[in-house]
Amino acid sequence: MDSKQLDNLIEKVKRDCDENAFAAFYEETKDGLYAYLLGIVKKRELAEDIMQDTYVKFRQSVQSYLSGTNPKAFLVQIGKNLAFNRLKRQKFETAVDYGEFEVADNTSVEEQADTHVLDTINKNLSAEEAQIVLLYLVSGFKHREIAEIVGKPLGTVLWSYNNSLKKLKKLLKEEE
Repeated sequence: MDSKQLDNLIEKVKRDCDENAFAAFYEETKDGLYAYLLGIVKKRELAEDIMQDTYVKFRQSVQSYLSGTNPKAFLVQIGKNLAFNRLKRQKFETAVDYGEFEVADNTSVEEQADTHVLDTINKNLSAEEAQIVLLYLVSGFKHREIAEIVGKPLGTVLWSYNNSLKKLKKLLKEEE
């Protein structure tokens, strides 16, 4: 779905509080947003929580969206702000280690492969590099749009993306 179609969905949500339009927008953007947030917070459960908060905040602020701008960037900016706020808040909270509890793993082979790639990205790339890679590969943003989101020059984003891919290819090849 292109930006114009997403823009039309947002307009339906703004104008008519159309739940079907919101559901379609959610389905189209959820995977990219999740991957982006995971790149920031590095924890699946936290990324899921922030993703939910992002869509709630999106609904609350949908009237401030300017039609014709980039709807994915609007959503990602909300998520980014919430993620960084949550990380700041967590610095002051007591950490609890839930690693001792066992959790059933009912994931498919494809989900495990995706998880492995995301883990490799998160463990071996800086937060900024991971954001750029995930925004491009998962969310489908153009490099120019990513430069606007992360506040870096286009050349820096292109260099970082290409450099990150080289690192990942080398790491994944070593694992074979």
